[in-house]
Amino acid sequence: MSKTENFKKLPGSLSLQRGTLISDAAFYHLHADGAEQPLHVMYHGIRGTQNVAGNKEKGAAAGNSVAREVSNIQMTESAKLLPDSKLLVKWDLRFIDLQHILFACASKAGADKQDEKDFREGFKDFIEKSKDSEGIQEVARRYVRNIVNGRWLWRNRSIAEHILIKVSETVEHENSQTVKNYKAIAEFNALDYGLKSFDDASEQEQLLADIIVKGMRGDVSAGLHIEAVVDFGMGGVEVFPSQNYLEDKPKGFSRSLYQINPVKPERQAKDNQFLGQAAIRDQKIGNALRTIDTWYPRFIENDSKPIPVEPNGASLDAQDFFRVDKGKKESAFDILKEVRTLDPNSDRGMFLIACLVRGGVYSEGE
Repeated sequence: MSKTENFKKLPGSLSLQRGTLISDAAFYHLHADGAEQPLHVMYHGIRGTQNVAGNKEKGAAAGNSVAREVSNIQMTESAKLLPDSKLLVKWDLRFIDLQHILFACASKAGADKQDEKDFREGFKDFIEKSKDSEGIQEVARRYVRNIVNGRWLWRNRSIAEHILIKVSETVEHENSQTVKNYKAIAEFNALDYGLKSFDDASEQEQLLADIIVKGMRGDVSAGLHIEAVVDFGMGGVEVFPSQNYLEDKPKGFSRSLYQINPVKPERQAKDNQFLGQAAIRDQKIGNALRTIDTWYPRFIENDSKPIPVEPNGASLDAQDFFRVDKGKKESAFDILKEVRTLDPNSDRGMFLIACLVRGGVYSEGE
């Protein structure tokens, strides 16, 4: 096969490891005197009303049956700020060397091993070109924009009056490689930055992007520590860590919240219980950070919204696949077949770089 040809099929076994290391984002009460206190999830009971469309037995909006029970008694978990405090959220981020992204690449039994060898070589060449490209800089700047605009705070961002984002560079301790210190390098007012645009990166943003690119090029010491001080204009309000999916919830239990040091509640307790420290899980932060895909075909049609980098352009928000259109080859599976000829500065090239950072399984077979 010529080095100018695209691959007709991807290897039967092809997996890429995730190119980011992201910690959970821990929640703290930040008091007026600067003191920090872990913010714990609380387990408690609530009494609401039944409001279920189509459920004739429980106050349905549809149907002629009279509701038999108005009350809705539940046990739930919530996280709330103490009075006169702000929300402080902390987490860490590091990128790994792109040359370590390719985790497994093998042909199916009986297949031509030359195709596997050719793919490995083409993949390696694309990585080398990417490391020195403007494309990798643009991907890094987009990650940075989603750090400084506070997208990763999710619902907490949408109800805040002011958000200060503080970013520090990770610095190794003089006497130990396992102990890290942090050097403050930038501050941002998150609400000054929109969630749609990645244009006009500031000097401070470029400084952070340079650190990210160092990590992608193999500098293991290139890391960032991020803190957000979120002011809701009042204390004592509910804040929003990640919510857990439970396949088999106990009867009468409403909601489970994520904790970095989980404590199992006593279901028969007679009073409210404080559980583990509230946090946003790393997966949810990663999804927010990689919401940088504006290169997909229906971008304008989709209100010019960036979507998370996903091989098929999957969007939970829109419940759609934006890179799976009949007759078009816009998925990462299609673009990977162009890896030997792909320009990392092109839209398709930058999308592929972002997909490599995301990681995933790209095996193709019968």
